[in-house]
Amino acid sequence: MNTKSAKHLCAGLIMFVIMIACIAIGAICMPTVAYADSANPYLQVSCNEASKSGEGWNWQQEAGNGTLTLNNYNGQEISIGGVNNGKVDVVLVGDNKITVTAPYGNMAFNTYNVSTLTFKGSGSLTIDFQRTATEQAYMRGIYMDGNASSTNNGNLMFDESCTVTVKVYGTVAEKNGSVDAIYIRNDRTGSGNVTVGENATLNIDLKCDKPYQTYGIFAKGNVVLNGTVDIKMEYTGSGAANNTWKDVFTYASYPDCSIGTNAKITSVCPGSSGSSLTAFPLVANGAERISSWTKVVTDEQYFENDDCLVHVWDHCADNISFKNYSYEKLAAPLTLEDKAEYDVPATVYGGDVAYSSIALSASGGSGEYTFSIVSAADGNKNGVGISSNESDLNKIYVAPNLRGVSEATEITVKVTDKGGYSKTITVNIGAVAAPTYSATVDNVDFGTVRVGYSPVTQVPLRVANTGTGKINCILDSITLEGENASAFTLGFYSNPYSIGVGKENTAAWSVKPKSDLPVGSYTATIKFSGTPEYSQYGGSSVEATATVTFVVTEHDFDTSTWEHDENTHWNPCKDAGCAVHGNEAAHDTEGELKNATAATFDTDGYTGDKYCSVCGALAEEGTVIPAGKYIRVSQATMTPAAITDKLTANDLVFASLDPSKYTVALWRVFDLTDNALNTASGQYPKDSKFIANHEYAIEIAFTAVGSYEYEEMYATHFSTFTVNGQPTQISTVSSLAGSKYRRITLTAADTTIPVTVTDVQISFSELNVERGGSYTFTATVNGTGAFDNSVIWSVEGADSSTISVGGILSVTANESSSTITVKATSKQDSTKYATKTVTVRSLITVSQKGVETQYKVVAGGKINLTAATAASGYHFKEWQVSGAGTFADKTAQKTEFTVPNENVTITSVYELHTANGEGWLTDSTKHYHVCSCGTEIDAAPHTFGEWTVIKPATEDEKGSRERSCSVCSYKQTEEIDKLPHTHNPASAWTNDATGHWHACSGCNEKLDFAAHTPDRAEATETEPVKCSVCGYVITPALGHTTHTPEENWRYDENNHWHKCDGCSEQLDKATHTYGDWTVTKQPTATESGEKERTCSVCGYKQIETVPMTGESEKVAITVTGGNGGGSYNVGDTVTVTANAPEEGKTFKGWRDANGNIVSTDVTYTFTVTGEVSLTAVYEDINAGGGEQPGGGQPGGEQSEKTGLSGGQIAGIVIGSVLLAGIGGFAIFWFAVKKKKFADLIALFKKK
Repeated sequence: MNTKSAKHLCAGLIMFVIMIACIAIGAICMPTVAYADSANPYLQVSCNEASKSGEGWNWQQEAGNGTLTLNNYNGQEISIGGVNNGKVDVVLVGDNKITVTAPYGNMAFNTYNVSTLTFKGSGSLTIDFQRTATEQAYMRGIYMDGNASSTNNGNLMFDESCTVTVKVYGTVAEKNGSVDAIYIRNDRTGSGNVTVGENATLNIDLKCDKPYQTYGIFAKGNVVLNGTVDIKMEYTGSGAANNTWKDVFTYASYPDCSIGTNAKITSVCPGSSGSSLTAFPLVANGAERISSWTKVVTDEQYFENDDCLVHVWDHCADNISFKNYSYEKLAAPLTLEDKAEYDVPATVYGGDVAYSSIALSASGGSGEYTFSIVSAADGNKNGVGISSNESDLNKIYVAPNLRGVSEATEITVKVTDKGGYSKTITVNIGAVAAPTYSATVDNVDFGTVRVGYSPVTQVPLRVANTGTGKINCILDSITLEGENASAFTLGFYSNPYSIGVGKENTAAWSVKPKSDLPVGSYTATIKFSGTPEYSQYGGSSVEATATVTFVVTEHDFDTSTWEHDENTHWNPCKDAGCAVHGNEAAHDTEGELKNATAATFDTDGYTGDKYCSVCGALAEEGTVIPAGKYIRVSQATMTPAAITDKLTANDLVFASLDPSKYTVALWRVFDLTDNALNTASGQYPKDSKFIANHEYAIEIAFTAVGSYEYEEMYATHFSTFTVNGQPTQISTVSSLAGSKYRRITLTAADTTIPVTVTDVQISFSELNVERGGSYTFTATVNGTGAFDNSVIWSVEGADSSTISVGGILSVTANESSSTITVKATSKQDSTKYATKTVTVRSLITVSQKGVETQYKVVAGGKINLTAATAASGYHFKEWQVSGAGTFADKTAQKTEFTVPNENVTITSVYELHTANGEGWLTDSTKHYHVCSCGTEIDAAPHTFGEWTVIKPATEDEKGSRERSCSVCSYKQTEEIDKLPHTHNPASAWTNDATGHWHACSGCNEKLDFAAHTPDRAEATETEPVKCSVCGYVITPALGHTTHTPEENWRYDENNHWHKCDGCSEQLDKATHTYGDWTVTKQPTATESGEKERTCSVCGYKQIETVPMTGESEKVAITVTGGNGGGSYNVGDTVTVTANAPEEGKTFKGWRDANGNIVSTDVTYTFTVTGEVSLTAVYEDINAGGGEQPGGGQPGGEQSEKTGLSGGQIAGIVIGSVLLAGIGGFAIFWFAVKKKKFADLIALFKKK
């Protein structure tokens, strides 16, 4: 024995002696056991006791088995003793609680010699055990023990729907104690299994300040967790907890430990090597351990399959083991259903992004789905993705410009859930076609017009994109070309910039013919020139042309018809609505004279109406010849013609110029300047001299002589009265002898002062006056000396209108004259006067549907009338006028009105539609009545009956049938197709150079016609090219007989041959003989490679594409006892390094999953080809080669064949206590750490 081993042996013996002493002390100090009804504050029952009960509990015993029912129990520790392996059920009713205040035996709930302890029921139990080291060293929530012989410290079960919470908080480091939630002694003969049923819940809450040997569940046998388990362990001491902290620990082999398919596990364990559940079979079927993780994110990792999910969120220091995790059964496996709606339709390069019709959706798994594109069958994933836009979220899209022109292909779509588990489907994506570029421009036909046409309205140009790519364009993209291009004008509006696919533009350009073009036909080319959006597919331009046409012709005048107005006549144009006059000329007066009569003394005559000799229109109206008895003009002279201050009234002499018809009956004078000088009768004394500068009115009266008469107001022969050639004014006094007094106004001249009138001016700015209106004129007289600045107002050319002495012109409503001349004559000097001629217009009011419009037009002028749109159910009837005036057609909606010489109102009149009394009118689709205005009314589709066959169809002739409308009797007739001809094809082929067919024996139709199918590519010297179907010789044989092969081989992609140098015959033809493939360009993840092989006969090289590698597959490299593991791509180079060996150990090598040593290097480098699991293997330096995997990591087992090396016994603690009493039970516990007891005995024997 070496020195080091001797030291270790001594240490072991010393510890053994110390432990024996501690056991003896414990036996002396052990308190006496008492029942719950004694003074001791805990509950104790035994399986050989009679049934009994207490507050919140009831004990029933039968045949060595017992049932403890806790019903809202709130007490202290519970201890149960078993006999002959009795079974104990703890039935939980309501909420129960054990609070440890004065612990007995260091446990809150303990059993002895109980084969199976089962918590059951639907209630709950909470164990609250909180102590410090000054009171307690070892603290256990549930503790099961038994003796070392045949009796049992059996199994612990949580069943039905019970809930058990074990809370143990201990401060035990000071006494080197331990804190355990559930502890089953492993050195007894029972199974020591722990089972949590599927519907049960076990909660463990544990705190301890000791850095080692603390357990959540310590089992001897199997651990089966089928229900809900929540383990929370907290280290409250200084530093860190070591690897002996375990949430679940068992001495059984790990495959016997399992988690049920419906379990839900959560664990938080601070041990340095993490949870012992790293070794549990966390796959739902219990068949294997976790060998790879579906997702690793920083400090978290997930494992998921179709059945369960494991989530680990806290690693240990070695970054491999874990300590905080959860396990749960998945309600449903992750599912990504393959749907046709995921397929993406074809699109065009430069076009819109194409989307699948529905969004990707998944179900089951751990939720939170992420979709991705894994690969494409053609190796091109560019432009293919999953949309993140809200409107198209999770739809598959193809961006054509990113993908590029390509064929349709399949892609692999993957869904990954929160746990990193994924499923894939394949989806079809359509081709990305190269864009095509084409456009059309619509032709424009302005039709035919007559020379002198009105300006033509412009027509928008329509340019349509008929291709699959966008066309860029500008305003200058439209031009006019051709000989007549200058005859048209292009209109340019807003810049179009481009015309999209399937779009058109009608807002950028227009065209119209220019005005005043002469007779001729005009045609120009409209040319559109755009540019393709992508010139690599469409070249430099996209062009389209159309034609614009316009025809100007001479008017077609109807020379057989004359139309006319008052002044001219013309031939009308035959075109409807054309107002151009042909051969227009003024009327002559050489035609017929009508209505002429001679006048007599008592009767008026008429000069007669003159008609045009060309058109027969009235050219000139006749005039009235007054009867001889009417006095039309009465004239007189006054001598002297002027008055001065030297004359009296008696000095004035008046004489009639035609005394045979009329005479001057009397005269009188009035001083208008100073009325006081007039006599009582108002007259100025005739014997008094006129006073200079005074104004005098001299009134005279004419009287008819004999049979002559005055009829002044008769329109055709009114009388005029003049004195000294100047018109007189009508006096306001009564008339005499049928004639009103007439007066002239004179101013007596001052013979002492020379008086001169230079001119007279009239002020009136208007050029027109209207009938029925009054207008004020003013006059200004200019002169020298004491001249009279007044004027005498008069009108000339008026029929009934007058002007007052104050210059107010009153135009009567029926004034017939078209012009009136107003004259102002100086009273001082009648030779001085001024005139103003105005045009007289009629006021025409047009009233339509309550709206009035006024026109001011001279008599004889024209007004164009258009009737307002009739209300629904009405039509225009006619025009009505309140007075004179004529309509070209009073019943036409558009007509011309000739203005009369009076004011009138024109009204449009409407009436309800009324059928014209005829029967039904029909066309092919409807029947209807026609209103008298020409409008269709009562229109309705035909109501047809059944068809009646009129003529049956045969094979040779079509038939016919008819049906009638039941309303209007309209008959609809249609053909019946010939009866099908039953062809009788000949058995032999008929052929010609175009093809072959079977001839029908009953008609001339060619049946089964098809082009010839050559039986060979070309004729040879001896063999023609024939149709393989009908035998027709397509190409005769060449006639060549002797073939001489060329020296060099010819080949295509499949064969090689020698060609005859005298014909096209292929000699020695054979398929290629290839060697092995040679990769000439290695593929990458983003770029395809190439490979080639060569025909050994002819040298032809076959070249093929090697697909892109795509995204490399990630595989797991698992390393135990070293570092360098992780997730890598296939092909990566990985280097792993073993941990430093423990004392007394040396590194032996790396062992793979098959148990083979693959390398003896501490640092091992290799290339990844798939998943790899490597374990660092160590061996004792002086031992016989026994291996210890993982460098002594927790969970490893030492081979039984390996002997004890010096100092390898980490500790042996043996204690026994024997206690006898009534209802007694015995406790014996034994624990060995790492080494079996037999090993210890063998060691002693060697010494």
